[in-house]
Amino acid sequence: MEKVASLRSGNNEVIRRTAPLKVMIGLLYRELDAAKSSDAVTVNRELFESVITTLECVVEDVELKAGGAKAEPRALVGEPAARVAAVRQ
Repeated sequence: MEKVASLRSGNNEVIRRTAPLKVMIGLLYRELDAAKSSDAVTVNRELFESVITTLECVVEDVELKAGGAKAEPRALVGEPAARVAAVRQ
């Protein structure tokens, strides 16, 4: 019970850091629910880019908080039909 009480009273930082992940999970569940009758799930590009950005921000935030090295920023490069994640230079 002590851990639960400390999370509610003094550690709003944990809740704040997980909020973007909860929103992202909700969006992905919505897309999964919309494709119930199909084996494939189609996600529009903007939503997919938002998921990637959210994950990158959370990982960067956790790494900075833990005192670890900051990950190199990534960018999408290449022609619109074939994009690949690569390290920015």
